[in-house]
Amino acid sequence: MSTQAGEPGQNNNKRNWKQTVKVPLLFSLILGLIAGVVSTIASTGGSENPLRLDIGLTMFGIAFVGSLLLISLMIMAAKENPEDLGQGSGVNRVSARPPKRKQTGH
Repeated sequence: MSTQAGEPGQNNNKRNWKQTVKVPLLFSLILGLIAGVVSTIASTGGSENPLRLDIGLTMFGIAFVGSLLLISLMIMAAKENPEDLGQGSGVNRVSARPPKRKQTGH
C-alpha cells in the first residue's frame, strides 16, 4: 500500500518546502529586523541624541507579526490545480471562429 504525504497517522519524514515553518519565520524575522533598524536610526534624530530602541522594538514586532500573518494567509490560500486541467478536458473555443447566434425577429 502506498502512502501519500499528509495522510493522518503516517510518519512522514520528508516535508515539502511549502509545509515547513522555517521559511516564513525566517522571512518575517528579516523583515522585522530591517524595520526595527531603520526605525531606530530614523527616530533618533541625529548623532547627538540617544538611540530610540523602544520605537525600534515596537516596529520590529509590528513588522514581524504583520508579515507572518500575511505569509500564512497566502500559504493557506494557495491551491494546486487539478491534474485534469492540463489534459485538454473541457470546451475548446477559438476566438477567431465565434459561435453563430440565432437570428431574432428584430
